[in-house]
Amino acid sequence: MKVIITEREMLRVVGMKIHTNIEENRISQLWSDFIDRMSELDKIAVPDCSLGICLNDTGIELHENSKFDYLVCKVVKDDSIIPEGMEYHEIPKQLVAVFTHMGSLDTLSETYDYIYDKWLLESEYKLIAADEIEWYDSRFKFGEKDSQMDIHIPISKKDKGNDIADGLFIVDKD
Repeated sequence: MKVIITEREMLRVVGMKIHTNIEENRISQLWSDFIDRMSELDKIAVPDCSLGICLNDTGIELHENSKFDYLVCKVVKDDSIIPEGMEYHEIPKQLVAVFTHMGSLDTLSETYDYIYDKWLLESEYKLIAADEIEWYDSRFKFGEKDSQMDIHIPISKKDKGNDIADGLFIVDKD
């Protein structure tokens, strides 16, 4: 799978959020509710694009029953209105690894398995506690085998010597 390492610019988004877990599977209902209300948004900065964001500022490892916040949204301009029942969120400029998932959403877990169980372990990068983005643009075709969408994983370079930068332990090199 091709991976693009890039510094993504800051994004301003407006959308709808839920607090859920993978086991509850309420994300598809949130998408449906948001699609019904998208016309209420003004000053869209990236046309024909919607985002699904796993909000992560704690660095916890997610499991099937781990609770997390998920936001479905559109990228907007600075002076966009925030409709009632929606919220504004800023995603800071950051280094990301971009993976393109090819195929229907039924196989999305395979792409995530590759990212977390193979690529992150073998690469020179590590996951950081920041928002993970699913980028659905004009290449996305719901339920179709030729559908494509991107996954933006926030990363930083691994410390080759030890994990001092992570604050996990201190090594006396003398």
